[in-house]
Amino acid sequence: MLRVQVNCASQVPVPPPNAAPLEISRETRQQLRATRQRAFERYQENAQWTKELLEDVNKAQESAIGTPSSPTGRAEDLRQQVGVSAESVQQLNEQLEQQNEAQGAAQRRFEEMMTMLKRADDAAAVKECEARIAQEKSLLVPGKPRKMDIVRL
Repeated sequence: MLRVQVNCASQVPVPPPNAAPLEISRETRQQLRATRQRAFERYQENAQWTKELLEDVNKAQESAIGTPSSPTGRAEDLRQQVGVSAESVQQLNEQLEQQNEAQGAAQRRFEEMMTMLKRADDAAAVKECEARIAQEKSLLVPGKPRKMDIVRL
């Protein structure tokens, strides 16, 4: 049987020391540099997201566990939260009513403006018709009677 002697393997694979350096073009080096930079940026983003997620999970666990207080203390906290929620709902309802009133007032103003514009348009049309009638009257000679011809078909 052969005895195999194993030396300690290096932790990171490296090229042998006598290997000639890789000769790559300037464009390839720039592409590698850009790729390395993008990878580093993604690594940083992922680390930040992971940190935020873990913080959110920790906060959720702490809020679920709560403080080691008596059940009455927890009930009081819940009542207080319900009271705060009810107040916020009431405020939101008041805001909604105010918005509805403001919207109704705006709608009424708009309708009034439209009726005023229609009236102004009608008045302008009436004035235009009066001008045409006056023009037609001036063409007719009032002292001379018009002769009507009867046309047979």
